[in-house]
This record gives sequence, C-alpha cells and structure tokens, in this order.
Amino acid sequence: MTLPAGKRRGRRGAARGGGGPRPAGKRRVSGGVAGGGPVGMIAAIELGRRGVSCVLLNDRPTTATHPKANAISSRTMEHLRRLGLARAVRARGLDDDHPTDLAYFTRLSGYEIGRYRQPSRREALAEAASGTGRWASAEPPHRCSQLFLEAELKQAVDALPAVEVRFGWRLEEFRDRGDRVEALARRSDGADEIVYEAGYLIGCDGAGSGVRAALGIELAGESGVIRPIMGGPMYATYFEADPAAGWLAQDPAWQYWILNPEFRALFIPVDGGDKFLFITALGTGDGGMRDPAAAIRRAAGADFPLRVISSQNWTAGYALVAERYRRGRVFLAGDAAHLFTPTGGMGMNTGIDDAVNLAWKLAGEIAGWGGGFLVDSYEAERRPIARRNTAFASRFADSIGHMPVDAAIEEAGAAGREARAALGRLVEAHAHFEFTIPGIFLGLSYAGSPIVAGDGSSPPPDDPNAYTPNACPGARAPHAWLAGGALHDVLGPEFTLLRFGDAADPAPLLAAAGVPGLPLAVATVEDPAARAIYGADLVLIRPDHHVAWRGNRLPRDCRTLVDLARGAGQTQTTT
Repeated sequence: MTLPAGKRRGRRGAARGGGGPRPAGKRRVSGGVAGGGPVGMIAAIELGRRGVSCVLLNDRPTTATHPKANAISSRTMEHLRRLGLARAVRARGLDDDHPTDLAYFTRLSGYEIGRYRQPSRREALAEAASGTGRWASAEPPHRCSQLFLEAELKQAVDALPAVEVRFGWRLEEFRDRGDRVEALARRSDGADEIVYEAGYLIGCDGAGSGVRAALGIELAGESGVIRPIMGGPMYATYFEADPAAGWLAQDPAWQYWILNPEFRALFIPVDGGDKFLFITALGTGDGGMRDPAAAIRRAAGADFPLRVISSQNWTAGYALVAERYRRGRVFLAGDAAHLFTPTGGMGMNTGIDDAVNLAWKLAGEIAGWGGGFLVDSYEAERRPIARRNTAFASRFADSIGHMPVDAAIEEAGAAGREARAALGRLVEAHAHFEFTIPGIFLGLSYAGSPIVAGDGSSPPPDDPNAYTPNACPGARAPHAWLAGGALHDVLGPEFTLLRFGDAADPAPLLAAAGVPGLPLAVATVEDPAARAIYGADLVLIRPDHHVAWRGNRLPRDCRTLVDLARGAGQTQTTT
C-alpha cells in the first residue's frame, strides 16, 4: 500500500494527535498490516497462522502485475519451507533445467564478454540434497519473479481464517491511542470505509511509506549516487517477444547484461518463455522512457517484433535506513524501513526477514507470554542488519555500475578481443562477488540482542561470499541433513529445545516455560555430525530459527532463561 502524497500531511497530523479516524462502527482486530506486497503478506501469514486476528490492506486490487524483485534468497526459501510454501513457490519461475548463469554481452547480437555459471533449479536442489552446493541449506536460492511469489502468498493468506484480506483498500489515516491504534481504511474507489481498532499496526507500505511519513521518521544514509547503471534515474520495461525471432540467439542465462561504451542494460527472463524484463538507465537508446521498444532493440542490437506490457521509472543509488523502526504501537518493515539499490537482490529478502522477526514477537505480546523487551528487540535486531545489507548492496552496485568499458569493446580486431578478455575477467569476478553471497543471507547474527543469551563465543567474520555454519547465540540455526530429512524440519512452530542424544532432562525448562505460557517443544536428535555443528548438547531455538541460547546442561534457574528469551529480563544466564 502506498499512501498518496497528497494525503500525507493529513495523516501525519492524525498520527501525531490530530483528528484521527471517526469512532463509529469500529471493527476490532489484534493487528493491522498496511501494504500487501511480499513483506506485508508474510507478516499477515505469520500472524494469521498463530491465530492472531488481523487485517491486511493493499491499495492495489491485485497482486503485482509488473516484475520487480527477481531473486528469492536461500533464507527466504527457508522461511517459505517453514510455512509450507517452498514447494509451490519453487515450481514457479524458470523451467527446472533453465541455467541461472550471469552472462555479459556487448549487445545480445554482439560478443559474449563473460559468463558466470550457476546451476539450474534441478541442479541446485540436487546439490543441496547432496551437501555439495555453495549454500549450506536445504533451500538454495530460487530465481523467480515477484509476480509469481506474490500470487502464491496471496493464495496462502486468503486461506487463513484469522486474516481479513482487503485488496483494493488503502489506509487513509491512523492514530495511536496508547493502548490501541485506530485506523481508517477506505476502498480505493472511495465507495466504502471501515474504522479498525487494532492492537498494533505494521507499515509495509513501500519506499514512499505514508506510515513512516505520518510517524515523522526520517531515513538516514546514502542517496543521490549516480552510476552508469544502478545509480540515478532508471527505467524498467516488462515486454513480450518470441525468442525464436532471433534476437536472443545465446545460450540460456538468468541475466543478460549489456556493457558497451554507449550504455549499460539488463535483460531478465521472467517465465522462461516469451516474457522479459528490461532494465537500463533512463534515457538509454532512442528515447528511453519515451520509446522503450527502441531502447530494447538498441540493447539487443536487432530489430524484432515485441509488445511492451508495462513500464516503470524508478531511482537507484539509495542505501537508506529508517532512524527508528517503531513509534508506540506502530512499526515499519520492508522498504518502509530501508531502501536498497537492488544489486544482490537484498531489498525484498531483507524485508521478509523483518516481517518474520517482528510477527512472532507481536504474536507473543498479544498472547500474553511476551515480556516488555520482546517487541523492542525488533529494532535492536533488524536495524543493524539493514545497515549491514544496504552497505553490501552499495558495494555491489559500485562494482557493476562503475565497471570500466573500453571504447574498443565492440571492435572485431585484436584491440576488441583484448578489451573483451580483460572485461570478461572483471565481470566474472564481479558476478561471484555479487551473486555467491551465502554469508549475507545465512550468516546474519543477532549476537548482543537483549533476548539472546551470549555464551562468550563470537560468530565467524562477516564475509558476504562465505558462510561458516555455526550456532553461536544469535546466529541462524545451521542446516544439517538427518536420516529423515532436514534438521530445520524437526523444529516446532514456536520455540524448540534442540536436544542431542540423551542430554539433560528438559522437564525443568518445560516447567519454567509453562509459567508465562511460552510455547516450547523439544526435538531430540541422534546425530553426531549435527551435534558438532551446533557445538553444544542443548540449543534453544526461536520461532524464526535463530539461536537464543546453548549449553551442555540447563541453567540452574531455567526461569531466568525463559524470561530472557521472551523479553522479560536482560540478565545473562549461568550454567
């Protein structure tokens, strides 16, 4: 949901104590989610599957019709697996055997400069199953358009009785009353309106977030960066063209980059058939925004029939993070909380991690077992990750955006061959730098969080291109294959005490968890290799599959550990 600019001043006044929604006919829910993109729908699914009543508002009548994000990270696929959605999403996008290479050309009809080989969906899943892939996960990254992801998420959220899904409705204004949020929702055509009374409101309403504006929260960081591509005014065109027409007579790839002295551009297959996304700096080719078909043909270096489905202009060169993620009962997530240049495919995926992190904490607060620090820990954990990830994305954008292109790159002679060979080495190194990034998605850590019990260990160095499986408190619980499947699959839906072998009787911890009602399951695993990865006999794993605590025996005071994990105390536990 994007709040129209013309309405923001009024909404800001309402959020700061202005007139606010009219009180008549209030509908009560535990939570409200403004914005029905992937982040908003994941937030609603996480709440709804826990039985938390909520309303999801989205000003568009349907899911996305123009491709945006095109890469679903390994970590997001793990979340989808936990939600029972990974298989359905994995079936969407490119064909099973379509390579996901990064290929670089002078033009599509010109010279291939370099190619970074990546596995097809079938190959990636086989590598994951055998433990030989680059990603230490049961779920490798998936190259799939946001178009298809949103369609699958919409089906899932529609099926949840606890979620009231209102596409074609916008959040008109809201007011935090201290003990609740009152929000006025209006149908996008203005024909109807409803006043909601919600325990909490989550703003997942995108880059131009009206919720963020109404809260008076500013963005801080880097903006206005200009690069030949991925910095400054950009243009994206969704088009249809038959590859058999001869314009794409290249070995299949997931991304076809165009690098020449005139301009830089990118072609991305959307469905493995005749639909593609074209991205370039605004003004590229013959008319750019005024004639996107001409720009596409110029980058292809061929004249061929095509149909433009939709076009959007946007701006790259941002690395911005909200100065706060919360004000009172209102929270920010996704692009409302951080703006990325889309190199590395981190914007949507970082936002989905936001939604997962926040939703289980809000559910705990609403259920009554969450302590006073639990929802506060959302900003403490996620804002540093946004700063980390926007910094990495900027480095990737600098790498491709400022890639030097020799004037001779399109020449047929020796000078052209030498220029292409030199650039080929650069682009292949860059592709590894930007696209083989398990450290970014699997190596994130909440060490130091107020709801994580440190044990004196330190996570491995934060390297975007390398991930060392570890269970240091705060880390994502590492993947391991067991005799019956993936270790993540044996974890409960909420907190899980992972118990290796016949380690200590879990009864004292279960009893302590029962006092405040903390939902806790026990999973016993007989696997020495997995025990070696986790480095302890007992590991307490949170609902978002991050490690809250580990040790070889339970603490003397299990209630202290429970209170720490549920955000009711900040005292470190002793064993």
